[in-house]
Amino acid sequence: MDTATLIWIGIAVIVVAIIVVIAIMASRRASAKRLEAQHAKAEELRADARQTELAAREREAQAAQARADAATAAAEAEQAKARAAQAGIEAERASATIGEHSSDAERLRAEQAEKLRKADELDPQVRTERADARQGDARHADADGDGIRDDREGDVTQGYVPAPRRSAGDVPAARDGVPGDPDAVRAAREQRPPA
Repeated sequence: MDTATLIWIGIAVIVVAIIVVIAIMASRRASAKRLEAQHAKAEELRADARQTELAAREREAQAAQARADAATAAAEAEQAKARAAQAGIEAERASATIGEHSSDAERLRAEQAEKLRKADELDPQVRTERADARQGDARHADADGDGIRDDREGDVTQGYVPAPRRSAGDVPAARDGVPGDPDAVRAAREQRPPA
Protein backbone atom coordinates (compact mmCIF):
# COMPACT_ATOMS: atom_id res chain seq x y z
CA MET A 1 0.00 0.00 0.00
CA ASP A 2 1.32 3.14 -0.82
CA THR A 3 1.58 6.12 1.37
CA ALA A 4 -1.06 8.09 -0.38
CA THR A 5 -3.57 5.36 0.24
CA LEU A 6 -2.45 5.14 3.79
CA ILE A 7 -2.87 8.87 4.12
CA TRP A 8 -6.31 8.63 2.64
CA ILE A 9 -7.19 5.77 4.94
CA GLY A 10 -5.84 7.75 7.90
CA ILE A 11 -7.84 10.79 6.86
CA ALA A 12 -10.93 8.61 6.39
CA VAL A 13 -10.43 7.08 9.84
CA ILE A 14 -9.97 10.52 11.35
CA VAL A 15 -13.07 11.84 9.58
CA VAL A 16 -15.04 8.77 10.67
CA ALA A 17 -13.69 9.22 14.22
CA ILE A 18 -14.70 12.91 14.15
CA ILE A 19 -18.14 11.97 12.84
CA VAL A 20 -18.51 9.30 15.52
CA VAL A 21 -17.40 11.80 18.20
CA ILE A 22 -19.83 14.42 16.84
CA ALA A 23 -22.62 11.80 16.73
CA ILE A 24 -21.83 10.73 20.29
CA MET A 25 -21.80 14.34 21.45
CA ALA A 26 -25.05 15.05 19.60
CA SER A 27 -26.59 11.95 21.07
CA ARG A 28 -25.51 12.98 24.55
CA ARG A 29 -26.91 16.47 24.05
CA ALA A 30 -30.19 15.05 22.79
CA SER A 31 -30.23 12.66 25.69
CA ALA A 32 -29.54 15.51 28.15
CA LYS A 33 -32.24 17.63 26.55
CA ARG A 34 -34.62 14.67 26.64
CA LEU A 35 -33.78 14.07 30.32
CA GLU A 36 -34.19 17.76 31.05
CA ALA A 37 -37.55 17.80 29.25
CA GLN A 38 -38.64 14.70 31.17
CA HIS A 39 -37.55 16.33 34.41
CA ALA A 40 -39.52 19.51 33.54
CA LYS A 41 -42.56 17.39 32.66
CA ALA A 42 -42.22 15.50 35.94
CA GLU A 43 -42.02 18.81 37.85
CA GLU A 44 -45.16 20.00 36.05
CA LEU A 45 -46.94 16.78 37.02
CA ARG A 46 -45.77 17.19 40.64
CA ALA A 47 -47.03 20.80 40.72
CA ASP A 48 -50.30 19.64 39.20
CA ALA A 49 -50.54 16.88 41.81
CA ARG A 50 -49.96 19.45 44.59
CA GLN A 51 -52.75 21.63 43.18
CA THR A 52 -55.04 18.60 42.96
CA GLU A 53 -54.21 17.68 46.56
CA LEU A 54 -55.00 21.23 47.71
CA ALA A 55 -58.29 21.13 45.81
CA ALA A 56 -59.12 17.74 47.36
CA ARG A 57 -58.30 19.01 50.85
CA GLU A 58 -60.44 22.08 50.23
CA ARG A 59 -63.34 19.89 49.09
CA GLU A 60 -62.90 17.69 52.18
CA ALA A 61 -62.96 20.78 54.40
CA GLN A 62 -66.11 21.97 52.63
CA ALA A 63 -67.70 18.54 53.09
CA ALA A 64 -66.79 18.58 56.80
CA GLN A 65 -68.25 22.09 57.13
CA ALA A 66 -71.42 20.99 55.34
CA ARG A 67 -71.72 18.01 57.71
CA ALA A 68 -71.26 20.32 60.69
CA ASP A 69 -73.84 22.77 59.29
CA ALA A 70 -76.28 19.91 58.71
CA ALA A 71 -75.73 18.65 62.25
CA THR A 72 -76.25 22.17 63.62
CA ALA A 73 -79.43 22.59 61.56
CA ALA A 74 -80.70 19.21 62.76
CA ALA A 75 -79.94 20.16 66.37
CA GLU A 76 -81.72 23.50 65.92
CA ALA A 77 -84.69 21.70 64.37
CA GLU A 78 -84.81 19.34 67.34
CA GLN A 79 -84.63 22.31 69.71
CA ALA A 80 -87.44 24.00 67.79
CA LYS A 81 -89.52 20.81 68.06
CA ALA A 82 -88.83 20.68 71.79
CA ARG A 83 -89.79 24.35 72.19
CA ALA A 84 -92.96 23.76 70.15
CA ALA A 85 -93.85 20.75 72.29
CA GLN A 86 -93.26 22.80 75.45
CA ALA A 87 -95.37 25.65 74.05
CA GLY A 88 -98.13 23.14 73.25
CA ILE A 89 -98.05 21.85 76.81
CA GLU A 90 -98.18 25.40 78.18
CA ALA A 91 -101.06 26.22 75.82
CA GLU A 92 -102.96 23.16 77.07
CA ARG A 93 -102.35 24.24 80.67
CA ALA A 94 -103.50 27.76 79.88
CA SER A 95 -106.63 26.53 78.08
CA ALA A 96 -107.40 24.28 81.04
CA THR A 97 -107.26 27.27 83.36
CA ILE A 98 -109.45 29.38 81.04
CA GLY A 99 -112.49 27.34 81.99
CA GLU A 100 -111.63 27.60 85.66
CA HIS A 101 -111.14 31.37 85.43
CA SER A 102 -114.36 31.79 83.44
CA SER A 103 -116.40 29.80 85.94
CA ASP A 104 -114.78 31.69 88.83
CA ALA A 105 -115.59 34.98 87.10
CA GLU A 106 -119.21 33.91 86.53
CA ARG A 107 -119.51 32.83 90.16
CA LEU A 108 -118.06 36.14 91.37
CA ARG A 109 -120.37 38.11 89.05
CA ALA A 110 -123.33 36.15 90.39
CA GLU A 111 -122.18 36.88 93.96
CA GLN A 112 -121.81 40.55 93.11
CA ALA A 113 -125.27 40.69 91.51
CA GLU A 114 -126.80 38.91 94.52
CA LYS A 115 -125.13 41.30 96.96
CA LEU A 116 -126.27 44.30 94.93
CA ARG A 117 -129.80 42.86 94.74
CA LYS A 118 -129.84 42.42 98.51
CA ALA A 119 -128.52 45.95 98.98
CA ASP A 120 -131.30 47.27 96.75
CA GLU A 121 -133.89 45.27 98.71
CA LEU A 122 -132.66 46.87 101.92
CA ASP A 123 -132.47 50.38 100.48
CA PRO A 124 -135.88 52.14 100.75
CA GLN A 125 -134.84 54.72 98.16
CA VAL A 126 -134.51 52.01 95.47
CA ARG A 127 -137.99 50.68 96.29
CA THR A 128 -139.37 54.19 95.80
CA GLU A 129 -137.64 54.50 92.42
CA ARG A 130 -139.03 51.15 91.28
CA ALA A 131 -142.50 52.24 92.22
CA ASP A 132 -141.95 55.45 90.25
CA ALA A 133 -140.77 53.41 87.24
CA ARG A 134 -143.86 51.21 87.40
CA GLN A 135 -146.02 54.32 87.41
CA GLY A 136 -144.43 55.43 84.15
CA ASP A 137 -141.81 57.88 85.31
CA ALA A 138 -140.26 58.99 82.01
CA ARG A 139 -136.87 59.68 83.60
CA HIS A 140 -136.33 55.96 84.18
CA ALA A 141 -137.84 54.60 80.96
CA ASP A 142 -135.95 52.49 78.43
CA ALA A 143 -136.44 54.82 75.46
CA ASP A 144 -133.89 53.14 73.16
CA GLY A 145 -135.11 49.59 73.91
CA ASP A 146 -131.72 48.17 74.84
CA GLY A 147 -132.95 46.66 78.10
CA ILE A 148 -131.11 49.19 80.27
CA ARG A 149 -132.81 52.16 81.84
CA ASP A 150 -131.59 55.26 80.09
CA ASP A 151 -130.63 56.90 83.38
CA ARG A 152 -128.41 53.86 84.06
CA GLU A 153 -126.60 53.66 80.68
CA GLY A 154 -122.99 52.56 81.04
CA ASP A 155 -123.62 50.31 84.06
CA VAL A 156 -121.41 47.23 83.58
CA THR A 157 -123.52 44.88 85.70
CA GLN A 158 -126.32 43.29 83.66
CA GLY A 159 -129.70 43.34 85.32
CA TYR A 160 -128.47 45.40 88.26
CA VAL A 161 -130.09 48.71 89.03
CA PRO A 162 -127.97 50.63 91.52
CA ALA A 163 -129.40 52.89 94.17
CA PRO A 164 -129.41 56.58 93.24
CA ARG A 165 -126.43 58.58 94.34
CA ARG A 166 -126.94 60.71 97.40
CA SER A 167 -125.38 64.01 98.03
CA ALA A 168 -123.30 64.49 101.15
CA GLY A 169 -126.18 66.57 102.56
CA ASP A 170 -128.54 63.54 102.50
CA VAL A 171 -126.27 61.47 104.71
CA PRO A 172 -125.81 62.70 108.26
CA ALA A 173 -122.27 63.26 109.41
CA ALA A 174 -120.74 60.82 111.84
CA ARG A 175 -119.76 61.75 115.32
CA ASP A 176 -116.27 62.52 114.06
CA GLY A 177 -117.65 64.75 111.28
CA VAL A 178 -116.98 62.32 108.37
CA PRO A 179 -120.00 62.13 106.05
CA GLY A 180 -121.32 58.69 105.10
CA ASP A 181 -120.87 56.96 108.47
CA PRO A 182 -122.85 53.66 108.25
CA ASP A 183 -124.25 54.09 111.76
CA ALA A 184 -125.47 57.58 110.92
CA VAL A 185 -127.01 56.33 107.65
CA ARG A 186 -128.83 53.55 109.46
CA ALA A 187 -130.12 55.99 112.08
CA ALA A 188 -131.32 58.37 109.35
CA ARG A 189 -133.19 55.54 107.60
CA GLU A 190 -134.88 54.51 110.81
CA GLN A 191 -136.16 58.05 111.32
CA ARG A 192 -137.74 58.22 107.84
CA PRO A 193 -141.13 56.65 107.27
CA PRO A 194 -140.97 53.59 104.94
CA ALA A 195 -142.06 54.19 101.35
